[in-house]
Amino acid sequence: MDSDIFDGLLQLEDEFYNEGYKLGVTDGAQAGYAEGNVFAIEKGFEKLLEFGRLYGKGLVWAQRLVVSEQDQTAEYGANIVSGGAEELSVEPAVCREMPCVPKGTRLRKNVRVLLEQVDPSTLSLDNTPDAISEVEERLKGAVLKAKLIQRAFGERETASDSIHLQSAKDTQTSGDGSGSIEDSSSLRVRH
Repeated sequence: MDSDIFDGLLQLEDEFYNEGYKLGVTDGAQAGYAEGNVFAIEKGFEKLLEFGRLYGKGLVWAQRLVVSEQDQTAEYGANIVSGGAEELSVEPAVCREMPCVPKGTRLRKNVRVLLEQVDPSTLSLDNTPDAISEVEERLKGAVLKAKLIQRAFGERETASDSIHLQSAKDTQTSGDGSGSIEDSSSLRVRH
């Protein structure tokens, strides 16, 4: 009979463990869902912000090409970039104050491709694996195309550019370049 009294006490620890485990699983599922939503919103915002930044740069570059072409041929209204599909409008006075643009069809084609890649009207916002991989591929291609265009325009990469566009020399710290153990010039800053 004594063993029946102690059996209840011994099972009490298992009952508390199982009850705590079930509560932890329930709370973890709710907290995980909330944290997952916040993480998804943050990452989605970062990617779409990058798309918007690249789209804005592309529109300015396109207008600079239009203004440069207009200044050279005095034919206003020519839309070089989109082939006449729609008129791009950035204040031309701002673009005229910028340095002259090198002439070339490859540059026009690169700007057109960049604008096609980051066009918000063609961007799929579905939460499917295919749509997500398409957005990531388009962003990678657009970042590379923007870097190529930026070099063709002779513009420097600035600190306000995306971390995708930063070069290794921008992230290095100062050092003597000797390569010794005390030299920190070859170390990269992690973000």
